[in-house]
Amino acid sequence: PSAPFQTQIVTERLNAPWSIAFLPDGAFLVTENGGTMRIVKADGTVSDPIEGMPGVRSVGAEGLHEVVLDPDFARTRMIYFTYLAPPVGEPAGAWPLENLYEKVWAAPLAERRTMKIGRERVARARLSNDARRLENVEVIGDGVGERRMVVASDGSLFISGADRFWLYESKLDGMEHPFLDNPDERRNFTGRVMHINRDGSIPRNNPWLSRSTVFAETWAHGFKDPEGLAIHPQTGELWLLDHGPQGGDEINIVRPGRDYGWPNVSYGKQYDARQADGRKSVHVGTGLTSMEGVEEPRYLPSEIPIISPHDCVPTDSVDRDAYDASRHEDKEHKDDLANSPLERQPYEIPERFRIHTM
Repeated sequence: PSAPFQTQIVTERLNAPWSIAFLPDGAFLVTENGGTMRIVKADGTVSDPIEGMPGVRSVGAEGLHEVVLDPDFARTRMIYFTYLAPPVGEPAGAWPLENLYEKVWAAPLAERRTMKIGRERVARARLSNDARRLENVEVIGDGVGERRMVVASDGSLFISGADRFWLYESKLDGMEHPFLDNPDERRNFTGRVMHINRDGSIPRNNPWLSRSTVFAETWAHGFKDPEGLAIHPQTGELWLLDHGPQGGDEINIVRPGRDYGWPNVSYGKQYDARQADGRKSVHVGTGLTSMEGVEEPRYLPSEIPIISPHDCVPTDSVDRDAYDASRHEDKEHKDDLANSPLERQPYEIPERFRIHTM
């Protein structure tokens, strides 16, 4: 069947766009992974880079990512954004991906923990009245996370951050190291959802405040690379898309204090950009797909080895519809998560998106 909506190219003049925020006047505020932010108008006009951006280091999937508007943007013109900052004294710009293999993964753990790769940050700033520059830029989260961010109904911020494999004893993305002996390592260093207030303070309802060995901003943990985050407009549930390894992409409903398994528990299999020696058939971590105390994913597209989910946008439907972007396979799918097992209906479209009914 044909797609249930139409697609239209607004512009092709962007370089690695990552996030879009819809401005009240109908224009779009767009981030580019390399460190620039621009205004794109509905007619395809693209602005020069917005001035006043802090320095950004881009390496692999790291860089300038999310941008969201303050709930009271029409009055305050405040925005929030996530990015990877270069170490103090080092220039902004691209950092060769090969450095992760040759300088980071090859080093012993004690040395890796002292390496200054960059700082994951959340910042806020005022967008000037003419939308040409950022004013009063302030870092409100340092070392927090820089994948996705959403504003909760109470005005606080949920931020997702990827697995920081270089900070724990691991081999090749951390997929071969069990954490059964030190669960707090996973709570701090695997992919997390973090929860902070808009001024950077820690909300009182965060689940680990009584445990000094867990970072106070941690809301949930055990993800690999959570590149999609959204709050359902009717249920209030926090949805997360985890860009997992081969066969391990997941959709999760995120709840405070819960463990979502990575890398001990995963449906995915190993892959390594440096080798082609059969490791692709080896399961991640312990090889288990379930474990006591670990949340099960709400949806796992096991029949598709790699879809690489990137972001999701819920609709207002009572059927809990959602759209998600994917980096592989030019199809959409409509899935029903309200009941189990999952129902799938593919929709052929010319771009990499999917539809899920949850």
